[in-house]
Amino acid sequence: MDHTLDADLELKDRAMVGDEKFLISTIKMEVRHSWLNQHENVFVYETMVFEDIQGKIQYQKPVFYKRYANPEEAKAGHDETLKNIEKIIRTTRECRARLS
Repeated sequence: MDHTLDADLELKDRAMVGDEKFLISTIKMEVRHSWLNQHENVFVYETMVFEDIQGKIQYQKPVFYKRYANPEEAKAGHDETLKNIEKIIRTTRECRARLS
């Protein structure tokens, strides 16, 4: 995949599954658990998938997420998520239905 990449790693793609729209987002995040001194300047990388309902991204309810230790894993994970988005959506919904 060809991504625009800044120093903080921010990848964004849109995908369709049937007639539904999804945003796939991968970002670099600082771990900010300040009560633990060991977490100063610690970063993780996270891919999340959000549903787009009538043009509004459902940020409060991610469909899928996965974290990575470094930017190389995050880039590969983002591409893998994009490649397998149909399976991810189907599997997530099947699991949620079983838990309900």
